[in-house]
Amino acid sequence: MRERVAALRAGLPAPDVRVAREVVVVASSSRGGSSIFAEVLRRSRALLHFRAEVNPQLRLYGCEGGDDDALAPGHPVPPGLGTALGADCGQPTDRLDDDEAITTFAREIAARLVLQWPDLDVAAPEVADDVRRVLAERWAAAWAPGHFADASDFYVRLLARFAARWPAFHPAAYDVDRERVAGTGPAGAYCPGRLVEEPPFVLPLPWRHPTEAELRARPLVIKTPSNAYRLGWLRRLFPDARVRVLHLVRNPAASINGLYDGWRFPGFHSHDVGGLAIQGYSDVVAGGDRWWKFDRPPGWRALTSAPLERVCAAQWSGAHAAVLRDGDGDRHCLRFEDVVGARHRQERAMGELADWLGLPVHDELAAVLHRGLPAVMATHQPRHRRWFARAGLLEPVLALPEVQSVREALGYPEDRSAWE
Repeated sequence: MRERVAALRAGLPAPDVRVAREVVVVASSSRGGSSIFAEVLRRSRALLHFRAEVNPQLRLYGCEGGDDDALAPGHPVPPGLGTALGADCGQPTDRLDDDEAITTFAREIAARLVLQWPDLDVAAPEVADDVRRVLAERWAAAWAPGHFADASDFYVRLLARFAARWPAFHPAAYDVDRERVAGTGPAGAYCPGRLVEEPPFVLPLPWRHPTEAELRARPLVIKTPSNAYRLGWLRRLFPDARVRVLHLVRNPAASINGLYDGWRFPGFHSHDVGGLAIQGYSDVVAGGDRWWKFDRPPGWRALTSAPLERVCAAQWSGAHAAVLRDGDGDRHCLRFEDVVGARHRQERAMGELADWLGLPVHDELAAVLHRGLPAVMATHQPRHRRWFARAGLLEPVLALPEVQSVREALGYPEDRSAWE
């Protein structure tokens, strides 16, 4: 599969990210707000980013650890991984001003399709034809020529073309409005066959890749929750960089409730492990006897017959405990409640983050937050204290010693009425 992706991307930019001198790892638990916050950071021109999580590239290059998601600091870095990651590194743009830019965009979509649908016969000319037709329609009907105005609008139309081209293609596997793709692709909920990229799948944007000089000069942001278990190895991956940890935290009730929703949502599959009998998941979700979702904390096999809320509690406490144990390097703690809070809380949090980064990004990031948070990888409409609806279900796991110890270490009070 590496060869297929490389062939589709032949000649396209792929700088080696290992030359980076400054790396910022956004470390959090799954469903802790990292996808939304990474999208906020992605609006900054002072930072470099990946299109999404780095798990697909790590999986292709055999860097997934052993029986869980941990990677030991001494785990080898395979040749070629740096440039494979570089193919996804850079900054989003809203311009497709010439034929070369459109061709590059189409080829990158084709390469991503191989990661998302390993069994599809993806041909670059067919993908390019569909991409060009949708862009031409949008430019004729609604967008200024050369402007990529609305990713959701573009992809709803492109995914419908792909569904007509490939009968097995399932638009509902993507992070799009499901009502807008209803009736296209196979009927029923999506459940993967082979998996490299974890659904909901990425919608690649037009992209500007950095020069080597920019990689050396600008901080590179990495957001992948499983990296909570790989911090030592990431320092090996970036041997010449200062690797700092932005620890994004969220109260245990909100995060565990978000994980519970995610396990029951038609997405977030991570490993086909088989033999699952998780109460509240395996008995109600298609494929729930096979597919583990989100990260695999140490000791996860002891949870394969546990109640779902117990699994989610272990994922929350395990990820944050791993970050807290990491004593190497510089760590800044940011509460997701401040990111989504009142304007004065957002401004204070962004000011502290800018000071820690050493970059004048306070006004830039605060402006993004003031315009409203992007909807990214959402399972439900955002709602304040949504976890209250499951307070009774969550009560026993919130009292577990491992949850209590992490909650205390993160500075959340014992009084849950103060949680948001």
